[in-house]
Amino acid sequence: MNTKSLNTDLIEAIKESLPEKANLPNVLMDILKIGKEAVYRRLRSEVPFTFAEALLISKAQGLSLDHLTSLPVNKRASFNMYLMEHEAPLEAYCHSMNSFIENCSALKDDPSTEWYTASNTIPHAFYMDHDHLLRFMLFKRIYQKGGLVKYYGELKVPGDIRRMQSRFIEVTKSLAYSCFIWDEMMFLSLVNDLRYFYDINAITDQEKALLKEDFLSLIDILENLAAKGRHGDGREVNFYISNINFEATYSYLCTHAYRFSFVRLYEINSIYTADWNVFEYQRDWIQSLKKYSTLISVSGERQRIQFFERQRSFVNKL
Repeated sequence: MNTKSLNTDLIEAIKESLPEKANLPNVLMDILKIGKEAVYRRLRSEVPFTFAEALLISKAQGLSLDHLTSLPVNKRASFNMYLMEHEAPLEAYCHSMNSFIENCSALKDDPSTEWYTASNTIPHAFYMDHDHLLRFMLFKRIYQKGGLVKYYGELKVPGDIRRMQSRFIEVTKSLAYSCFIWDEMMFLSLVNDLRYFYDINAITDQEKALLKEDFLSLIDILENLAAKGRHGDGREVNFYISNINFEATYSYLCTHAYRFSFVRLYEINSIYTADWNVFEYQRDWIQSLKKYSTLISVSGERQRIQFFERQRSFVNKL
């Protein structure tokens, strides 16, 4: 592969990463801090991008230089993930949440913003303001990673995370439109997790009672929100119950100009990309789930009541 070919592939990859109406020369001028004529010489392949310039572009646009040399442009995508370190998992969790908050904050005043999630586990946006459930989710992840704590009661959630959760809740409720498609077994899986840790004596009777109380409170809040179909400030939110199961939690966040796709990993982490091809694929897949799902927001009262009563019965068996 020669220099000209690499230069051409990089240009095509940049074009693929841009929104439809974005001006390529202007974007490159902003990233590289060079003049218009210098940009056009690179776009005409008269002057190749330097390695340093390619690195700046890859960082700004989320491109992988490794993949650039091995796959056709329309066959590759670069994903990002903030890893939770063994030694400082809570600090890493804060960094991961802050990244999502920053993306959402930039979109919250845009009336075209849409946030769709197809979830087989309870989304962060719902349990974040329930302290015991949040603590349990963090405990479960830390316990599985090697056990800095072996008992639920040992885990102390620092103030930084509590402040972060408040920001997270605020920014997710500020998005113009939200839609959630739930796997029908989503709540039962968490009940089973709670039961497991109780059975191995990692959770006490008193702690189980507090978690159960939090869980029932969450179900009440979600049922009320589903009945209204709107947050307190009037922003629309819809809920669907899927009649088929899916293997992970998938999300996308978009406006007319921006596209982000997320796949949840390792309980409380996600990989994400701004690649438009991935976004189109993920959006189509999530939207197709509606064909197999029942809308329980505002309409579908009978199905909504039955669904939440079934979730309460799962929790009450703890």
